[in-house]
Parts: sequence; structure tokens; C-alpha cells
Amino acid sequence: MIHDAPTPPWSARRLIEAARSQGHKARYYRISRIHGYISDMPGTFRYGARSLTADALIVRSLGFITNAEQLTRRHATLKHLELSGRTVVNPPDPLMVARDKYLSLVVLESMGIPVPPTLVTEDISAAVEAVERWGEVVVKPVVGSMGRGSIRLADPDLAYNVFRSLLSFGHPLYIQKYLEKEGNADIRVFVVGDNAIAAELRRAPPGSWKTNVAQGGTPEPYAPDPEVEELAVRASRALELEYSGVDLAPTSDGYVVLEVNASPLWRGLQEATGVDPATHIVRHTVELARR
Repeated sequence: MIHDAPTPPWSARRLIEAARSQGHKARYYRISRIHGYISDMPGTFRYGARSLTADALIVRSLGFITNAEQLTRRHATLKHLELSGRTVVNPPDPLMVARDKYLSLVVLESMGIPVPPTLVTEDISAAVEAVERWGEVVVKPVVGSMGRGSIRLADPDLAYNVFRSLLSFGHPLYIQKYLEKEGNADIRVFVVGDNAIAAELRRAPPGSWKTNVAQGGTPEPYAPDPEVEELAVRASRALELEYSGVDLAPTSDGYVVLEVNASPLWRGLQEATGVDPATHIVRHTVELARR
């Protein structure tokens, strides 16, 4: 199980427990401490001073990233492990595409999957014009999760000041038309392989529009209709992910995919539905490794 926290977080511990309960050996690795050899001892990887002998690796996080070189190195490490014949879930290239909200939406739209009207730009005039045209928008980090850093804006003058501040720090502007959610809630579908194994309705807390459980959203068990399940699986597979959390919202024109998370948290979903995604992820990873 790969993360970079000094001690395994809850999701990694659940995966370790699930793997051991299925009769497998399981270890926790911090990605910053994995190193591989090229030419000299090719295909050899070490974790600190020990050999890394895992046949399959489940990626939970690349850790806290401080610069582009660090991100490149950690992605390349996963790619090196994959090219050495090890099974990596989620695979490193799809993981990086899903991490990029801009690119992932481009891929989803190219595959015919409905997504919200979105603008990605470094031009403040284009950004303000989008606010004026759409009326209300959400500004998100291009790379981010759990709703952190997302801002809802309706006033073009206030938007101008927010955009100018973000651009001054070198942040591109990722702007989506705000979609009113019925009951102030959205749907998270947990997909493993070709199956939607569980779903939850995430309701925003009073006075908030953010449905993320990490932001105080309340998870409720949800029985998705076949259309929602099919759309979630299609979105996950369009990004070539082996497991994901797909966020959808119903609109007057049907369901749209808001985001596909390649390292989804699931504690709230498990408590709400009684489904343990860790068991499914481990079983699917083992099946992939045996192929």
C-alpha cells in the first residue's frame, strides 16, 4: 500500500487488513523512500535499505507535493515499478490524468460523457466574461481534492479580485458553471473494475454548498438507477482507472459527471452503506496481478 504519511492512514490500514484477511502478505510503503535502479541491477527496487519485493501495489496517495520535480519523480517511480512487471493500481499514467481536473474533463467529454460547462484559462478577461455569462460559478484548484480551495462566486467584481489574486501566485483558473443540486446533494459512486459496488448521497451541511464529507457533508446510502451506475463505470473506464470515486449531479438535462477521484476516501461511504471497498479493491488487484 503506497502513501507518504509517516504512519498508514485509515484507508491504507483497511487495505492492509483486507489483504491479510484474504491470505496475502501486505506492507505499507512511503513513496518518498522507494528507489529503483536503472542499468545497474535493473528491476531492483529498495525501500530504504530493504528490497521491495511486492508483486502488486495499491496507490493511495503521492504524498504532499512541493514542486514539479518531486511530482515527476514520484510518478516516474510508479511507472518504473509498472514497467518492471509489477501491478500498480491505480496505474501511474491514468492516476496523473485523473489528478488533473482539466485534462480529465477533456478526456471524459471526448468519450461522450456529460460534464459541466467549464473554462480553464490564465486570461482574467475571459474568466470574468464566463462569470457574466453563466451567472454563478465555482472556481477550483486544477489539482486538489475534498473540496478544499473551491470558491463559489456570482459577482463579477468580486470574481475579478479572486482571479487576479490566484493569477498573481501563478495559479491557472479552473472555472465551472455552478449547477444547482436537488436537495443540496450530489452522488458519489464507488467503482472497482467494471462494477459500481456502492453509492452514497452526500448532502451539504446547513449554510454550505459543499457536499464533500471532509467539508461536513452527510453521507446517506443511495441506490443508484442503472443510468447512474452505467455513467459512473463509463467515466471510470474512460480514464482507465481500476478503482475510483465518481461524483455526479442531476440537472435539468440529465446527469453530469462533476469529477472522478482516483484516490477516493471511503470511510463515510462504508459507514453509510455497510460496503467495504477495501475488500473489493484488494480482490480486483489480485485478479489483475494473476493475469
